[in-house]
Amino acid sequence: MPMNLVIQEKRKELGLTQEQVAEYLNVSIPAVCKWEKGSTSPELSLLAPLARLLKIDLNTLFCFQKELSNQEIEDFCKEAAVIAQTRGIGSGFEAAEQKIHEYPHNESLLQCLTFQLDGLLAMSGLSDDEKHQYDVLLVKWYRRLAESSDSKISNSANYMMVSRFIRDGKYDIAQEILDVMPDREDVISSMADKRMLQVNMYLCKGETEKAVKELQNALLIALNKVQMLLYKMIDGELADGRMQTAKSIADKASQMTALFDLWEYNAFIAPLQVAYAEKNARECVCLLRNMLAALCTSWDMSSSPLFYRVNARTFDWKQMLSAILSELERDSAYSFLQNCTEYKELISEYKALMKKEEDMEELDNLQ
Repeated sequence: MPMNLVIQEKRKELGLTQEQVAEYLNVSIPAVCKWEKGSTSPELSLLAPLARLLKIDLNTLFCFQKELSNQEIEDFCKEAAVIAQTRGIGSGFEAAEQKIHEYPHNESLLQCLTFQLDGLLAMSGLSDDEKHQYDVLLVKWYRRLAESSDSKISNSANYMMVSRFIRDGKYDIAQEILDVMPDREDVISSMADKRMLQVNMYLCKGETEKAVKELQNALLIALNKVQMLLYKMIDGELADGRMQTAKSIADKASQMTALFDLWEYNAFIAPLQVAYAEKNARECVCLLRNMLAALCTSWDMSSSPLFYRVNARTFDWKQMLSAILSELERDSAYSFLQNCTEYKELISEYKALMKKEEDMEELDNLQ
């Protein structure tokens, strides 16, 4: 917590007014007000008397905390997300930078904020030029995380960096990082399956609920990975011109959704890849209509025998919808849809929905 907030919170806890603080320290009330706003700081000679008045030590006043609790990190990441969503992505990054500067050695905080802001930036709907300054900062943070002695942190940071460099066409840099990353199969083969050992222990202890929950979470992770593999296989087949093979894989990927009680939105991703490749405007519009309808519908995991113990996934569908609409309108890859009347009507329909939701949120905030 910055010094200005420490002063403000401790003053209020003690029931002191700004006037009383000013009188005790022989300064003006506007001076105390500026301290609490963070626009200025107390003079060096005033720090000790101020700490005594607030009944704290200088370490607390200067925010010399070595560590944040996991709950504090989680709470601040949520706060940063709210700031980014309500005040703009730039404000979210500013809040994150301030916190990282305050706790420069806390890797868990840096990882949480970096991954979260990366996701929010991807969903922001900004153009590549508008994203550039934030992309530079994210790569800087990822590089710091990649140097962590914690292999989980460094590997996940390297994964994200490689993904970014591939996307930007910087293949040589991506390959350099890939060459030093451990193969996941090597890591797994060198250790026992911790999750299955945990499940076995739960079952032996009669803690079946915990065992089932662990297995359901593992299944969901595995299915998500299978879907991603199928999407990439479709990309590869399309790139090689094997349209029929791509369609066959897309059909299997789509069937997974109903077979494994997955989010309905997923059922349309693979077929849409094929429809885009064929530039089949009518099919694209039909799939997009179904996909966007599913996007705006919550996924009831509690009704599935496979996932009823998994904690419900929550996400901001409005932000995801905004990002999708922005990409559809800006990306030249979808230009073949621009002359399709049904496509224009679909975009207008969901833009109107977004406007309605924003108006309702604004009204709620006013109330």
